Amino acid sequence: MPAERKSVQARPDAASHEVRRRVRLVGLIALGLGVLFVLISAFWVGGRAIAAKTALERAQSQLTTFKSSIGRSGGPSTMQLYSSVVANTDLAAAQVDDPVWRLYEGVPGVGPNLKAFRRIAQVLDTVVRTGVRPVAKVGDGISIDSLKPVNGALDIAPLRRLGPAVAKLDTALRVADAATGRINTRGTLPQISSTVVRLRSTIGTLLPVTGELKKVAPLLYPALGGGERRHYVLMFQNNAEERAGGGNPAALAELKVSNGKIQLGRQPNSQEVPHPFSKPLVTYGGDWDKLYGPHTSTYLTNFSFTPDFPATAQMVSAMWLQLYKQPIDGVISVDPVALSYLMRATGPIPIGHGVTLTSKNAVRFLLSDVYKRFPDSHLQNALFSSAAKSIFKAVSSGQGSPKAYVQQLAPMLKEQRLKVWSARPAEEAALLDSPAGTMLPADNRVKTTFGAYYNDDSTSKMSYYMDATVGVAAKVCRSSKPSYTVTTKVTNTLKASEVAGLPKYVLAGQSRIPVGGDRQWVQLFGPVGAKLGSVTIDGRTVRWGTNIDYKLNTNPRATGVDDLKPAVHGDIYGRPVAVVSIKMGPEQSRTVVAHFAGGTDLSSKLAVSHTPKVRAVPVTITHTPCG
Repeated sequence: MPAERKSVQARPDAASHEVRRRVRLVGLIALGLGVLFVLISAFWVGGRAIAAKTALERAQSQLTTFKSSIGRSGGPSTMQLYSSVVANTDLAAAQVDDPVWRLYEGVPGVGPNLKAFRRIAQVLDTVVRTGVRPVAKVGDGISIDSLKPVNGALDIAPLRRLGPAVAKLDTALRVADAATGRINTRGTLPQISSTVVRLRSTIGTLLPVTGELKKVAPLLYPALGGGERRHYVLMFQNNAEERAGGGNPAALAELKVSNGKIQLGRQPNSQEVPHPFSKPLVTYGGDWDKLYGPHTSTYLTNFSFTPDFPATAQMVSAMWLQLYKQPIDGVISVDPVALSYLMRATGPIPIGHGVTLTSKNAVRFLLSDVYKRFPDSHLQNALFSSAAKSIFKAVSSGQGSPKAYVQQLAPMLKEQRLKVWSARPAEEAALLDSPAGTMLPADNRVKTTFGAYYNDDSTSKMSYYMDATVGVAAKVCRSSKPSYTVTTKVTNTLKASEVAGLPKYVLAGQSRIPVGGDRQWVQLFGPVGAKLGSVTIDGRTVRWGTNIDYKLNTNPRATGVDDLKPAVHGDIYGRPVAVVSIKMGPEQSRTVVAHFAGGTDLSSKLAVSHTPKVRAVPVTITHTPCG
């Protein structure tokens, strides 16, 4: 009996052992399969990562080629290049958009890297598809040389498609910038995190460019007469007789533009228009008359006495309508220095009377030598007119490389020598957001900008010899309002030994001005919303008058009143401004210092706008420590 019980109990133990053996076997098989799955899926994900990385590297190289090919004559098709780029970004995006890949994104350690890499690939693919493609389509077969005028006309048809394409690229980049900013790089490898940083940095450098192009590109086609004829007035500002906006705008030319063809029309000068007009052509409120005087808007030669180019252009527009019963669509302003930049592209240009202008001699001839060699004012005007016609003919006939013209735009805009105004509100709004639209921004949000401007007040051509420097010292502390000191030093570079060789037409004729000397109005502008403090001239505190016109001044002790030029201050364009008169003989200097405090929506980035003089104006900006 005991033996039988033992035998009966042994059978369930054996069965249990067999079950456990089979469970272990199944577990081992499952474990093996799991390990095998992990190994296979890891190799799968790794292989896809390598393929995606290789595709993105190829796309990056192709994008560099694409960028260099846009606008290049004889370059490869931009659409073919786009096809190659998108094939690789598509491949990279497809490799990382996979269920197994997403499963591994949840694995500690490796997951954050995979997720960030997937987002990078998707961002790039989206930018290429939605932003690069429209530009590639518009740019296919178009080079900068195709914009070269033929028989005085530009082919402007491609410009009609440029605006929408640039807008799509700008939108794509802004979406990509936001998406890249949301990529979490915490716990990722340096290679991943640095790629995200570089990607966002690249997008950040492109956005200001596409943002500007987005505003300007839609204006090009209609501005060049696409759809309807346009009439512009081209204004030449003579820096030898300085004005705040550049120089005496005594020479004008009408441009008639239709479907890309530009023709030269009337060319009046200051001697052919009323001087003065019987009443101001345009009236402005506030402190305008107090700071500028009525002569600013009644004499063509004084229209640019203000740095506010839209105001200058509105006076030109009103004058043109009054004289010729012809409304104009806009005003374009350049000076002889800007013309010399153009001649870097055109090459030498003969203008008659044995004179050939080049990029090296144009400024000196037009602003100085012409008065010595040709003392007759009528002949001077004829030479100025001939120079304008000859330069216009060279540009409109396609003389020189279009690429060279484009390269000269940068210094013209940076030095505020090219300005444009449009009579159409939508176009003018875009221009006011660009360097060509105005000299002083409407607010301080992008830059806290100060203004230093100079107006010749001697009816001479002595400004050719006047140099200036500008300095801004800023003190911005938490415990007090920000304060700024603006200093400008004006120097008469004419040597006493050179005075005798100058014609009377160049020299100042007023008895109160030393022979070989000059007198100027200096305008110093503070930030929007700031307050003006004290102002000094060569260390002597200025006493303010009540009006720039001495006949309207009621303060007999005002600075400058003995010279019939009282100093005044006020507010205009939302800014405090000081206007003082200075005069200096040969080899003399005057220093004007103005103090400003406070401001509205101040930016930490400081900038200075100044009259574009014959020679460069050195600008220094320093920060005074708090203490």
